[in-house]
Amino acid sequence: MTDPHHPHLQSLAAYAARQGVAPADPLRQPLLEARAKAIAYQSIWNEPLPEGGRHTRHTSPAGTGIDLYIPDEARGPAPVLFYFHGGGFALNSVETHRRLTRLLAQRSGWAVAAVSYDLAPEARFPRQLIQAQDAIDWLRERAALLGLDGGRWAVGGDSAGANLALAATIARRDKGRSMPALGLLFYGMFSADLDTPSHRAFGGGAFGLTTERVDWFWSQYVAQLAERTNPLAAPLYADLRGLPPQMLIAAGLDCLKDDSVRLADRLTAAGVESRLQVVEGVPHSFMQMSAVLEPADRAIDDAVAALRAVRSRPIAVAAE
Repeated sequence: MTDPHHPHLQSLAAYAARQGVAPADPLRQPLLEARAKAIAYQSIWNEPLPEGGRHTRHTSPAGTGIDLYIPDEARGPAPVLFYFHGGGFALNSVETHRRLTRLLAQRSGWAVAAVSYDLAPEARFPRQLIQAQDAIDWLRERAALLGLDGGRWAVGGDSAGANLALAATIARRDKGRSMPALGLLFYGMFSADLDTPSHRAFGGGAFGLTTERVDWFWSQYVAQLAERTNPLAAPLYADLRGLPPQMLIAAGLDCLKDDSVRLADRLTAAGVESRLQVVEGVPHSFMQMSAVLEPADRAIDDAVAALRAVRSRPIAVAAE
């Protein structure tokens, strides 16, 4: 991230250099090394961690891990945001997103359930989607025991995690099951179409995430080329009718920006209440950098406002 015309990129690169870390490059590093590099790079953006709240770890009988953050503000059963981390399905973990998930909890009054899912290519689609649904079902069934409101919940995620959040919602709709009150989708990886204006403008390497790397991520997630258009693997291609409200936040210097722009257009055409916010001058994954990047802090506040707005809405009840 060294483009001289974008001061945010310059400041982020300089900060990382002072910390002695650089972004992972899984195309040119062994996968285990790339994962370790990603953890090291992402960890610098997590400090300082928000104080307060309660943090517990849980594992479903199916083996899905859930880090649960219940904020200090919670009075009585707290509504729950299920959050799925980004990393192209192949990198990162709930640990790389600790600051972001805790800020969402502390500022909104919602509990945040950060879901651990198996990484690709050791696990491929639909394994991660199955784990996402398992986490939602298991935690909601035990909500009362954990001080949560299992009837009022939302889903969210960034990049590959936004894909999982949306795909899990679509899968629940298709089965006639209860729906989240809201989807929070941050710079999502919604399709494998690499021939878009944003890929052509920002995918070359000067802005962080590259088109080449996105293509590699897709090759790790799906085993067959034909699966790249499966609507549950690439939810941009899904029937979007009947979904709950969706809030999309995109990064202006991100090769994936058009995934969010196109999804917003398709949601509107499907009659789904949605809002797209493009934050200019920032790269992919910027919301993890709120400790040093003021637009990221504002974007988190916007997401928090969306959570607070749906908290008072009536709950739609459906068969489970």
